[in-house]
Amino acid sequence: MRTRIYLIGNVPPAITDVCIVKFYKVQMNLVQMGYDVINPIERLTNDKISFEDAKRKNLNDLMMSDAVYIMPCIEIVKGLKNVEIKLAFHFNLTIISGSFVLPDENVVDVYEESFQSQSSL
Repeated sequence: MRTRIYLIGNVPPAITDVCIVKFYKVQMNLVQMGYDVINPIERLTNDKISFEDAKRKNLNDLMMSDAVYIMPCIEIVKGLKNVEIKLAFHFNLTIISGSFVLPDENVVDVYEESFQSQSSL
């Protein structure tokens, strides 16, 4: 069974394309390394469920994960107030602190092409 990793990062009140791409890029890197990745942005940007339901389902996914990947946009000291990080500690999940380069405009195009091809399946 593959390790399930939940992504934790800063999510602004109004989710932007830059935020979506940031999470997507980390997700794709981890998938290429052989992990199953739970990207909370996918559910938070889904118009078919409410934002509150998406947050509840994401927290459930976090609790069922093997590990969390804390993106560099989260400062660990301030992040200790983050509900997701608190749950990760509470459930004794493996915590991975990651790093990545912020995407440029080309990554947005790659994300949109990938998203369109996935939704046509």
